[in-house]
Amino acid sequence: MFKIMRRHQITSRYVTFFLLAGICNVLTRTHIALVASLMFCLNYAIYIGLLMFWMNSIRLRLLPTRSRTYILVAGGAMLLNLSSRTFKYRAVVGEAAIARYIDYSYWIAMTLIPVLFLMTAMRARRGKEQEGTGREIFMLIPAFLLILLAMTNDFHRWVYIPKVPMEEFTTKTGTYSFGWGCYVLYGWMIGIALAGLVLLLRITRKRPGKIMAYIVMVLGIWLFLELFLLFVATPLDIPRMYNAPELRMFGMLAVLEICIRSRLIPYNENYVGFFTGLNQPVLITDKSLERVFQSAFPIEASVEVLKASLREPVYLNEDTKLCGMELGAGYAFWTEDETQLHKENRRLESANELLSQENELIEVENKLNEKKSRLDAKNAIYERIAAVIRPRQDRIEAMLESVAPEDADFPHKLAQCCVLNAWSKRKSNLLLLSGENLPKRNRELFLALQESARFLTCCGVKAAAVGEEYTDFPLSSVNDLYDTFEAVIEAYLPVMRYMTVSLTADGIRMAMEADSVAALPSTVLPVEYRREDETVYMTIRRRRGGEAV
Repeated sequence: MFKIMRRHQITSRYVTFFLLAGICNVLTRTHIALVASLMFCLNYAIYIGLLMFWMNSIRLRLLPTRSRTYILVAGGAMLLNLSSRTFKYRAVVGEAAIARYIDYSYWIAMTLIPVLFLMTAMRARRGKEQEGTGREIFMLIPAFLLILLAMTNDFHRWVYIPKVPMEEFTTKTGTYSFGWGCYVLYGWMIGIALAGLVLLLRITRKRPGKIMAYIVMVLGIWLFLELFLLFVATPLDIPRMYNAPELRMFGMLAVLEICIRSRLIPYNENYVGFFTGLNQPVLITDKSLERVFQSAFPIEASVEVLKASLREPVYLNEDTKLCGMELGAGYAFWTEDETQLHKENRRLESANELLSQENELIEVENKLNEKKSRLDAKNAIYERIAAVIRPRQDRIEAMLESVAPEDADFPHKLAQCCVLNAWSKRKSNLLLLSGENLPKRNRELFLALQESARFLTCCGVKAAAVGEEYTDFPLSSVNDLYDTFEAVIEAYLPVMRYMTVSLTADGIRMAMEADSVAALPSTVLPVEYRREDETVYMTIRRRRGGEAV
């Protein structure tokens, strides 16, 4: 017996104080008022101390889960019940309303504690895998409604039915009868408590047999004492060590303690062994930075370094970072191995350097491709110009080769070459233009006509370009009009003596004196003409929408 007590010293002391509280309760029945009052106060102080001690141990021992919250709230309800009973029997004298409402307030603890017990059992059954869910909290809704039913008894009298005037009603035995609300409250309390016990017993079926045996033993002791009070102590007025409320509260406390120690509820017992077995370097110190707990791999750092790590992380070496934070009673320190992180950073730096070099090569390649594209575009333009101009150049070359400077028709041939060369020059300029860089109103066509007319004078033809110089023709129309004009000039050059050319709103108008009407070759645009005496009038109209105007 003494060996077991030495092994479980805290539990033994707790049970001893609980027995002492029962003895004090018996001594409150003495006829000596001073002793009775002293024993009552001592009884109350022991109960409050035991509850506070147990609640503080719950706060320290249990992990921060919903189960711990439910148990602590249940402990607070127990404290409320004890305090309200003490206040009623020792502080309230002759105040019927206050005494009555204190009795009503008993139902707060009597209704909440079984619900919180069942919620804890439900949480233990679900386990930590469903810690995030809290559906059982909705069970508090009917509990609060029942509490409201009890606290508002003065208005409906469904819980206690007074047999005396309400202003004299203090819920003293014999002054009331039970209403249907009281049976509902008792039924709720008993049903919920039984549901919680059944649920716990179902959980313990898969655990070692001792757990169920302990719970059944506590329930047996509690049931025996309840029946003893109900059928023996109360009828015979025998001095009792405990009242029913204390038995119910501490009986439930004992069941919860068994659940905690059997790990049905997450329990952080043996935290010293937990820290000692950690493979990660962790250090716990008190407020003066004295080492309290440390893991299997201790942190070797001076007090100054530990203080510095509380402000910001400190590197013990290139790859080890020391971090610290404040706890409730001291400080926690741990290290983080950044070897892999630094290795990956170096790999990323190498990859970034390689990517940077590749990006530079790609940039150079893009610039070369851009230059090549420009050259290809220019070459394509030059090839197109050469393809268009080559037939005229071949004619010029053939004409110059077929005549010698001493020949009589050399000047005339040379003049023809000048006319053809003027067209080649202006046609090249037009082919170098594009629709984007050609102004909307331009004089490109007029300048081409003017230059051709100027070189026609070398052939003995009085020619001139007159009238409006600017047009808003698109580039395609300018090329078509100029090509058709050149074809007409080449056809009429042998018989033409005089010519004027001018621009119209939709094309070119020509007037010339010719010895005869020449046959026109196939032209890009149709040519309209009429002859009056020796003057030939011609009109070349540009296309609009694919058709000549």
